[in-house]
This record gives sequence, structure tokens and C-alpha cells, in this order.
Amino acid sequence: HVVWTDSDSTNLVGAIGCAGEILIGAPSSVIDSDNIVGDEGEILERIMVDGEEDEGPLTVLARGSYRFRVKEVIKSIPFPIAIVDELLDEDVQQHTDKIDEENNNDTQDKEDDDDIYDSLSPTELIQQVLQNLNAILTAQHEAAKTPLSPLEKSILENASSSAPMAQAIHRRFDAEERLAVFQTFTSSLLDIAPDLRDRQYAVALMAGELANFRSELRAKMLKTVDGVARLRMVLRELSSMVSMESAQRLAKSISLESEVASKLDDDEYSDFADFESTTIGTDTESLQVAEESMKECKVGTPQLPPWANQIKNGVRVEYFWNEVEGWCAGTVVEDPIKVIDEIIISVKFDDDGSIHKLPLRGEDKARWRPAVG
Repeated sequence: HVVWTDSDSTNLVGAIGCAGEILIGAPSSVIDSDNIVGDEGEILERIMVDGEEDEGPLTVLARGSYRFRVKEVIKSIPFPIAIVDELLDEDVQQHTDKIDEENNNDTQDKEDDDDIYDSLSPTELIQQVLQNLNAILTAQHEAAKTPLSPLEKSILENASSSAPMAQAIHRRFDAEERLAVFQTFTSSLLDIAPDLRDRQYAVALMAGELANFRSELRAKMLKTVDGVARLRMVLRELSSMVSMESAQRLAKSISLESEVASKLDDDEYSDFADFESTTIGTDTESLQVAEESMKECKVGTPQLPPWANQIKNGVRVEYFWNEVEGWCAGTVVEDPIKVIDEIIISVKFDDDGSIHKLPLRGEDKARWRPAVG
């Protein structure tokens, strides 16, 4: 896979990419639990027999191999074939000597451009990257495992397709998987990359993958051969993500504190006396407790939906009759009549042509909705 090419060049010479090894490949239509039983030879033999005439999408099991730079293009038709050189990071000692030389030759400029990351050693950079990555993945996992509210469940269950519910489930499992991969990676880091140069490369690339960096930044990470510069690049991005997460939590906490304080001053909301202080923590648990308390302590008459003001003669609506009949579509045949806090609507239903006068109140507004389609 080619990641970067020189925009001024007309061929692939000098391009940088990543090589991968396909272990198993098969048409997606024949992938099932039986295909992953047996040794590799048996699996490949079954796949070739079962899917030799299938021209649909392929599902592959692959693993990354190495980073490369294109040295020479042998031919480009029907597809490119090239000779490549493995692209390695600079040796750690070579990098240290280069930094020392730059510091001696340009000390004043270094002081002017210095930031907090420039003073960190490679080992400290690795530690900071892992700490920030852990904070991000833990926060994502906590947010993903929060139970859906009844309203959220209802919206997902009543969606026109199963995709929204599937996406919500996928986000939860994806967050769990990312955190599990990170924990396994950190516990095995010294075994995976005993050499400092390899460790710098592995930590930076894994951070980019687990934190889901944007494609442009990942390409820049692969292009550089300076392992320390890459770590600084990664740490800056992770710190920005952590700062954004902290800012969002702080803003949410301040908003809830303001709302709680206003309720404490109102005698109508006596339940808020349970709050010993208007101060709310910025951790996930504290924010969730405060939000649930706000929901439970809100009182008053439910309001009509905003679209109720648009109901008039000729408008199409749907009404949930009961569990058996479900949603019944119909047409409003008279202008609605407003009685105190409810609206009386005359609806002619499509299925049998019957006309019924039905109330639209705040308490049962979930039984009404604009016609779908």
C-alpha cells in the first residue's frame, strides 16, 4: 500500500508505503465458522474449492510487514511491480549526535522555538504517549458502556433500518477492543520491541491506530525517519485530544452546576436539597449521576411537540392505535380544536376510512408522529 508519493514526480520511484502479508483470502460469501477450523493448508484448499467462481468482495486475514521506499519500477501494466528498500528509522545514537550538533550550532534559535516536548527524552516521550493514549481509550470505553436511555433505545429500534442500532453496538465493542489491544500491547512492549529504535516506532504507530488519527497525520508519521520527532508529533496530537475531552467535560460540569444552583433557589424543586453542594466533578461517573438527578427531579406538564402547531386540515399524520394495529396512517379532515393543554384532531384513517376525534396531549405525544413517506 503506497502512503506517500512526491507530487512533482510522474512515477512511483521514491514513494513510501507499507507492505503486508495476506495469510488467508476468500470471497466474503463463503466465510463462516467452518472456514477457520484446521491448519492453514486445509483452510486455503477449502477456500479455493468453495470460492473459485465467486467474483464478489474478498475477506482477507493479513498482517503488516515493513515500511518501504520504492527504488525502481520494473513495469506498471497491468499493475505496478517494483523493487523496494526497507525504510528504517535513524539509529538512536545517530539521532542523538545530530541533535547535539544542532544544539551547538544554533543554541539561540533552539531557545526561541523550544516547547515542553523538546525537553523530553525518548523514554519520557514514550511514557507520556502511553499515559495520554490510556486516558483517551479509558474515556471512550466509559462513554461507550453507558446504558442507552429509553428514548435512545426507542429511536434506534424504530429506525427505518437496523444500521443505527448495529452502529451503536459496534461502537461499544470497538471501544472495548481498542482498550484490550492497548493493555496487551503495553504488557508485551519489551518483548515486541526490545530495541529503543523499534520501540519508538511501535509506540507511535500503535498510538496513531488506536487513537484513530486522521490520514494526513498518519502519512506524515510514516514519512519521517526521525523516531523522536515522530513521538513528539504523536504526543502533540494526543495532548490536543485529551485537552479537548477535558474541556468538554468541564463545560458540561459548569452547565450542570449552573442548572442545579438555579433549582436549589426554587422551592418547587425540593428534591434538589439532596445535593450537598452545587460543585460537580468532571469525571464520567459524577457527570452521569448529575444528569440522572436532573432528569428525575424535573417536574411540570409535558409540552406538545413543536410540529403540533403545523397540524391543520389535509395534513397527513400517524397514530399508534394499540400493540395489534400498530401505527395507523390517516389524514386530518378538520382544523384541530385547542382545549386548554390538548388538541382534538379529527383523523380519517386509510385502512377502513373511519373518522375518529383523538386528543393530542403532552402525556401521550409519543403516540403521534408526522406521516412517514
